[in-house]
Amino acid sequence: MEDSIFKLPDPRYEEYTWVLQDEHNPAAHTPLISTGKHTGRVVTEPTDRDIPEAIVVNGVNYSRQDIMGAAVSPFGSIVAPETVQDLRKWRTEWLPQMDDLADILQGFDPEEVTQGKWAETLDAHDAEYRRVFGGIHRSAVGPSRLAVSRFVDRYIEIFGKGRRMDAISLLQGFQNKSLDRVYALWDLSRILREDPSLIEPFREEKELPKTSFGLHFQKSMTTMLDNFGHTSNNGLQDLPTWGEGSRIPIEIILSYSKEDDSKNPRYITETQIERRLVLEKELRDTLNVENQDLLTLMGIAQELIPNLEDHNLLCDQRCVYVSRARWLSIGDYMCQKGKLSSRDQVFYYTRNELVTALEGGVIVQDNELNNRRELQTIYRNTYPPIYMGVPPVNAEDISYIPEEGQTRVQAKGVPASPGVYKGRARVIQSLEEAVSLEDGDVLVVRALTPPWTPYLGLIKAVVTNTGGELSHGAVVAREFGIPAVVGTVNGTAVIWDGSVISVDGTNGLVYLEQQ
Repeated sequence: MEDSIFKLPDPRYEEYTWVLQDEHNPAAHTPLISTGKHTGRVVTEPTDRDIPEAIVVNGVNYSRQDIMGAAVSPFGSIVAPETVQDLRKWRTEWLPQMDDLADILQGFDPEEVTQGKWAETLDAHDAEYRRVFGGIHRSAVGPSRLAVSRFVDRYIEIFGKGRRMDAISLLQGFQNKSLDRVYALWDLSRILREDPSLIEPFREEKELPKTSFGLHFQKSMTTMLDNFGHTSNNGLQDLPTWGEGSRIPIEIILSYSKEDDSKNPRYITETQIERRLVLEKELRDTLNVENQDLLTLMGIAQELIPNLEDHNLLCDQRCVYVSRARWLSIGDYMCQKGKLSSRDQVFYYTRNELVTALEGGVIVQDNELNNRRELQTIYRNTYPPIYMGVPPVNAEDISYIPEEGQTRVQAKGVPASPGVYKGRARVIQSLEEAVSLEDGDVLVVRALTPPWTPYLGLIKAVVTNTGGELSHGAVVAREFGIPAVVGTVNGTAVIWDGSVISVDGTNGLVYLEQQ
């Protein structure tokens, strides 16, 4: 299936190596989203024959690699932070601008656009989207990772490579929005355990009884959605957010309700905090005068998790939410004008087609839009090829899939969270499938993005295709204290759903056990 539906859009591209960019958006976007300028696609100078640095194939992002094999960064140059305040100023400098962007997109009124101005209007939206999104990432994410690299390198210089994981542990156990979201879902599940009569009406999305527990649950649910309702489904703008009626938070709460109080995620966080405080005390007690700079570097690096997780909710998720609201308002407008049968069909237009239709030109017919919707389902249910065009030099063989029943076949990745766990592998493509996860499973995914975080309260290990030691999946796996191997490249291909695997997060190895 992959070979037949994933093709490079231009024969000239076959001369280059294209690498799947799957870490942040591991799902196929619709035609409208994948043809917008906010996607970060950049065309190089004509001297390079107009070969772009990034392309979209079936809604999936690929980046071109240069002769050294380094992918192009979409956010520009990153400045290393010198103080803790350098890593906090994005909250005061950029979040107000995020509010302004939200006002522009969420409050957008198509009726106010003058004919002939649609392309200009949408281009202006894109430019502001890129400016704010890029500014927050340049201020919050990139500098945080530079700070961590600087701290870890200095720590190893003083204490040796064998203490690397201690350096990483010194960055864990800090309050952040992703954990706050988990706690809110967990607290709702406790109400269901207190009064199981609420479970079925909640599952069926019916009105809850007006008992003390029912009223308490409804109030808490409203508060949770007020705080986290703009959480998206893997960044897909065509799908409803939590606040719009997505089933995802409902299923998570129901899954949590099956667990006893010993699984409270706060207990796991407390363990990480205790471990960090012990290491901090040891550090302060043992450092000599010449090495006191390590404490300063540590303080700056400890902004990593709050920045990494908070920016996702306050920027990434919110951008998806307000952009979706803008497109749906255009969809409503087109329905009123008789150009669409339903507002969500707008997502199956390309950008150029949309502008043409809004300017009174040709519209895309229902049958074509329905065909595109069906194709979108196929794209989202198909694992895209990791490389297209010319395979990279010295790339590992990622096409090999071991025969079923073969023992201890090894997949390699980045040792992201220490420990070893043996259990049932669940190879899952989308968040909708995650409802089938059970306590003790091993989650195997292309990329573990922030909306997946609540499921780490159920599973016992993580394997991902993408990511590194400081990726979201690695950070939250350590926070939950479960083994993780990230960046395996082909984990979802060589691990069978339902197979028994051993995840060695200390050494970055995954073994497929005898079935």
